[in-house]
Amino acid sequence: MSLRGLFLCLALIILAALVAPRGASAHAALVSSEPATGAVLDKAPPAATLTFSEPVAPLVFRLLGPDGKPADLAGVAAVGSRVTAPLPTDLARGTHVLSWRVVSEDGHPVGGTLVFSVGAASSAANAAYAADRDPVVAAGLWLARLGLYAGLFLGIGGVFFRAFAMIGPLPPGGLRRGLVALLGIGMATALVGLCAQGLDALGLPATGLASASVWQAGLSTSFGRTTILAMLGCALALAALFVSRRPVRRSLAALAMLGPGLALAATGHAAAADPQLLMRPLVFLHASAIAAWAGALLPLAVALAAGGGRAALARFSVAAPAVFALLFASGAAIAVVQLGSVDALWTTGYGRVLAAKLAAVALVLAIAAHNRFALTAPVLRGDGRATRRLVGSIVAEIALVLAIFGLAALWRFTPPPRALDVALPAIEVHLHGEKAMAEVVVTPHRQRDATVEVEPLDGDGVPFRPLEVTLALAPAGGGMEPIRVAATPGADGRWQATMPGLAAGGTWTIRLDLLVSDFEKAQLQGEITLPAP
Repeated sequence: MSLRGLFLCLALIILAALVAPRGASAHAALVSSEPATGAVLDKAPPAATLTFSEPVAPLVFRLLGPDGKPADLAGVAAVGSRVTAPLPTDLARGTHVLSWRVVSEDGHPVGGTLVFSVGAASSAANAAYAADRDPVVAAGLWLARLGLYAGLFLGIGGVFFRAFAMIGPLPPGGLRRGLVALLGIGMATALVGLCAQGLDALGLPATGLASASVWQAGLSTSFGRTTILAMLGCALALAALFVSRRPVRRSLAALAMLGPGLALAATGHAAAADPQLLMRPLVFLHASAIAAWAGALLPLAVALAAGGGRAALARFSVAAPAVFALLFASGAAIAVVQLGSVDALWTTGYGRVLAAKLAAVALVLAIAAHNRFALTAPVLRGDGRATRRLVGSIVAEIALVLAIFGLAALWRFTPPPRALDVALPAIEVHLHGEKAMAEVVVTPHRQRDATVEVEPLDGDGVPFRPLEVTLALAPAGGGMEPIRVAATPGADGRWQATMPGLAAGGTWTIRLDLLVSDFEKAQLQGEITLPAP
């Protein structure tokens, strides 16, 4: 691939990033709050408690009273997925708005508001966060990840390959300058990413980059750990480039090679998924395999173009299948956890990015197979024409690798399906009839059917086991036929069912048919109000 083709490929990546959705996608979701949103309390609560779908860390908590004056809350603490915000003891009568912003374990900020009233409701101040992030901040987040991947995988991986593959004599400075440039890009973009992360965490535009609080916020997120580990790895790799003694050079390169795996395992969607005892090692192995494979490309191309590198090529040809196998096995396991279902590959933004990445990887694999089976043997025999073709093919691989990095960087804006599939707050309703009663718990989900639990009770409130339980739900305002499902009995005496179509919120009429005996049926009816997704 020519230099023009390489720049065209990068331009297409940048265009894809610019047209990608920039909405504030939630990676941790608020599951419940105390007080509940919209609650009217007799007296002021001592604190507000927010429970999320995964562990979070508080960023900004601001309370707006009935007079609209904001006050930052101090002493906000998080324990796992629960955040407690102490409230002032002298809350005025009327409606208060708690504006909150937290960062999830995968490094993504989430914001929202909790509205409650003391004594009686009044007009509420507006504290909504903007739905879209600053496009300059979004571009910074994407470019920082692209540069960071280039430094970690091509830079550190290249230093490792140069130190251990015994490439042989090369023209002075050529490969070293390229690797220094890659490592410098990695370190510089790590700092850019840290600043952009802080701006995004606080919901600030790019003009706020000079504020110390922005950098502190960036460091307080999991991406702060990634920045430190990435810069340490790049620094060790730089030192390895300028050390003349081979044992010291190899030791530094081996230590630097820990950087890609540790940096990526410290933050991101995959590392934050459960079970983390499995997922973080998988991310480490996946990143290390990428660095071992992609890092070999630039040194091989430079060495072969200079008339050497055949011994290194022979060693790489033997090791490459094992590296590819580790890369694909770890990547497949991560994808299974992140997607949750096959249809998420084309129904979600995350899945579509993954599909595009897999297509690019398949093309890289095809090029690698052609290199291995059609070009390697002639090159090892000293065929100059085959060597030139192999160098061009490796340059094409590097361009595709950069495209893959660009696609992977888009995941910063696309939460995985497993993060979207969050249970919304459960709704409990008591249904009462002449012959029977029932306690019903409805739990809506964002990405799949709602779950319903029914505990049948007789006229005296004692649990009993009917022959059949059937549910029917329909919007209270009409307009559609009821959704009817048959429940199945559980070992604990409760009946379970899944109800499609309940994620949209609103008020629903629920009817419950209990077959008490072959000749007797009890029918119960009521209404439930589901929260908006």
